[in-house]
Amino acid sequence: MKLISASSVVVAATVISAANAAAFPSLPSIPESCLEIPKVLGNKPLQLLQYFHKEVCEQNCTATINQHNAYVQNQVLPQLIQDVDQKLGISATEQAQFKQLQTQAVAAVEKSCSAKGNKPLCNDIQGLVDYGFCAFQATEPIFKSHLSQLQSGSLNITEAKCDKIKELDSDATVWQKTLPSYIDKFAQECANEK
Repeated sequence: MKLISASSVVVAATVISAANAAAFPSLPSIPESCLEIPKVLGNKPLQLLQYFHKEVCEQNCTATINQHNAYVQNQVLPQLIQDVDQKLGISATEQAQFKQLQTQAVAAVEKSCSAKGNKPLCNDIQGLVDYGFCAFQATEPIFKSHLSQLQSGSLNITEAKCDKIKELDSDATVWQKTLPSYIDKFAQECANEK
């Protein structure tokens, strides 16, 4: 799992809770605005992936999945998480919970999927699918265990927070400048390694 942020945790919790409502009847109801987050995202992630393919893969980048993950973990996530936490007013307790979730998920993926991560990042669809499936399998138990925080109410998902996430996800600057700038930097690193 490459990006784990407050927004992705809320989206994951929304999807998991909706899919497992019968299996986990004690889950709190998810605020309506949280359920609208995927709709707000629309095709922005796909457009970002297309930009990545054009700027990185079509330029014959030879980086591996693991090299890209290291870049994301070291260069992208710290700043993005700090920005999101600040904009959403995430409490120190919630920040610690998200950090724990992120640390556990990254460790699980590294432990289970590092061999698959040695495959090329670009132009190996099956390698990416295999890695993605491995990452999903490695992190699924971690996300399920963190559902207890939702059940106990210790993770405070509110209508107001989801509205702020929707606002962030609607911000053209994030999708047209901030995130593409990280792709541009990664593309430059690839070009420098040639």
